[in-house]
Amino acid sequence: MNQDKHDQLDRRAFLRIAGGTALVCATPHLVAHALEIASAERKSPAKPIVLKSETMEIVLDGEDGLPYEYRLITLKSRFRGEGFGQPMTATVCRKTPWQFPTVSLKADSVRSKAAEVEFHFTVNVQQEPAVAFSVRYQLHGSTVTVSMSEVLEHTGYELIEVAMPSLVSVSENDGSAWLAHGDTGGNLAMLRDAKPGELKPNSFWGKVAGTLPVVMLGNGTTVCVQEVTSYMDGTQLEVREIDGVRHASFGTTKSYRVNGGLCYDMNTGTGTPLNCGTANTPNLLVEQPSSCRLDFIGDMNGDGSADWFDGAQFVQKRMPPIPKHIYDEKFVYGILCDQPLFEKPTATFEDCDRIIRQVATLIDYAPQIVHLWGWQYRGKDSGYPAVQEVNSRIGGYDGLMRLMERAKGYNCIVTFSDNYDDAYRSSPAWNPDWIARRPDGQLWESRNWTGENSYIIGMAKYLDAALERVRYTCEHYKLPETTHVDVLSYFSIRNDWDPVHPASGYKNLQARYSILEEFAKHGVDVSSEALRYPMIGKISSFWYMTGPSPCPFGGSPIPLLPTIYRKSAVWGQSGRFTGMKDAILKMLFYNGFAHASFRGASDLPATTDLYYLMMVPWFKLHGRNIAAFRRDGDRTKITFEGNATAEMDWAEKTYSVTIDDIQVAGDLATFCPLDEDRIAFYSTKARELSAPLPRGWDASHIEAAELFPDRRNKTAVTAKNGRITVAVNAQQPVIVYRDSTKMRRSSAVNPQ
Repeated sequence: MNQDKHDQLDRRAFLRIAGGTALVCATPHLVAHALEIASAERKSPAKPIVLKSETMEIVLDGEDGLPYEYRLITLKSRFRGEGFGQPMTATVCRKTPWQFPTVSLKADSVRSKAAEVEFHFTVNVQQEPAVAFSVRYQLHGSTVTVSMSEVLEHTGYELIEVAMPSLVSVSENDGSAWLAHGDTGGNLAMLRDAKPGELKPNSFWGKVAGTLPVVMLGNGTTVCVQEVTSYMDGTQLEVREIDGVRHASFGTTKSYRVNGGLCYDMNTGTGTPLNCGTANTPNLLVEQPSSCRLDFIGDMNGDGSADWFDGAQFVQKRMPPIPKHIYDEKFVYGILCDQPLFEKPTATFEDCDRIIRQVATLIDYAPQIVHLWGWQYRGKDSGYPAVQEVNSRIGGYDGLMRLMERAKGYNCIVTFSDNYDDAYRSSPAWNPDWIARRPDGQLWESRNWTGENSYIIGMAKYLDAALERVRYTCEHYKLPETTHVDVLSYFSIRNDWDPVHPASGYKNLQARYSILEEFAKHGVDVSSEALRYPMIGKISSFWYMTGPSPCPFGGSPIPLLPTIYRKSAVWGQSGRFTGMKDAILKMLFYNGFAHASFRGASDLPATTDLYYLMMVPWFKLHGRNIAAFRRDGDRTKITFEGNATAEMDWAEKTYSVTIDDIQVAGDLATFCPLDEDRIAFYSTKARELSAPLPRGWDASHIEAAELFPDRRNKTAVTAKNGRITVAVNAQQPVIVYRDSTKMRRSSAVNPQ
């Protein structure tokens, strides 16, 4: 289900919340209050409650249960709490008559001790108790955890969510105030220059920041980082201008149930109607405890300022490590073999063998991972959820097994692109009991990808069959150490409104985890589609990240996401790019490379461009932590650990990569060591390239070869005054070897 990436966002549209609030009944008090807060800042609490640790104090309002002020003792700084006199609100479902009122809250009671306080709330609807719950603040050092618990739902009512839109705030009068967010890569805005606005709801999950739920505020001396650790809770970040002064705040929405009264985009294509709930639609119980954390930090790296980079480094240290490193130095690409709508296949298994062999020769037999798309039944997006038949038009089971074995001789792993989310009525394994239900109760019919409408599988209902499918796939197809499962990560959160087997996105996520674990039992690591926060630490490699996209506050891009996730995963590039220069700049900045995908006849010059201009520098940089970042107008510089840098001029579209103070790439050319015995030289135009003679190399022994799809030819190379120089032709790779014994054989050893 992987179309042209230009259509990525539209084709995956999901759970788009309908505009307006037609299904939500706001109380008159709440409407009046919303008008008041536009011009009034929060007043100091009449009943303050103070939590203390050795490093900070929090002052909370005993009446509404919201923070008023954070006092950083050791950092000698302060942050405002809720900044606008805006109360906490709760949205509930009233079963009869079917309504979803939103009610502003005041605490019933408070229980507190030195570093912990719990506020208890009762939500009344028309003077009738509807639901009750508690919000707890726990202080540990300079970290505050905000959680919700003890939910009680009275007969006829259900709790949907609790909104805490402003937990921490800053004013442009609070020093050098700024704000940052990172769900689409990273953006930073100085508050004095920021445009009023808020993070827009995600087209798929509303206020859920599915890729990176981290936002930051700073006041020049201290940083506050909010990480929403519950996968279905919302992240809010807002800038307001009040009486000519800008204020920024962030907070969260705590989800207890999925609102069955809203309208959702079911990924049926642009312009199709949303699907709306009815009075019989279940409000799905989320089942994950709601929690977020606030961390207050100072200058961590000793550069004299507390900024977004300090916050990113702090968060990065608690991110889980990458599960597997098998993708780190491999050229990963896909081959589209067939689709039901094609008159004939685009690539048989014999064609795949030729492509892999040619690529192997052109990249000097560097390791490859190749995903076959359309290997099953009648091609891509056919037959699912069955996987017992190999596409006969491209070579059948025996042809597939021969290809997988022969590819080993090219230093290549051939594996699949599979899909556990989509099902088709024509499948021999079609079972309507596995299909998720829409809010209106009907089977979740999705889009026509390749000739037949797909249906969305309810993962929790499908789990037993899914685990057997994993076992069969691994054993019958002798899967190597990795495979690709499309969509699995993209829709980490996918709801099922089946009234018989209701499952929130979180419950279905647990089933996705079980599928990953079952593959792991068979020694197979799973890569998937889009980088998602719930999959960090579960999946090593993602086809792409989300974004980048314009900042709603008018800020400038920062490498926030790659700083935080750099040791946790590898990922490809997302979004449009205008030519190879733009693609390389984004790769260096966001740490995501552009994937190659072949349709039969391979575009080999474009492949060598991608490999030598983008992948070779990425191999050298992607696993290094970012040590510093600097922006000067259109020029940015990233400094990596281990004495490496990447400098980019976004206006001129130029770049330079250095390792150990030696330039190894720039100006659409690469002259970079591959390992201790080889140096790659490549350029998009004919030119002379040079690189330092590595320490320990004997200039009289070096050899050079020009690489072609079917051979390599020796070519001239000179070494003089400590530098190696070669003349390269346009898009023609040249490898310089330490000596003749290091030159690899000119043809693959094909298994019999």
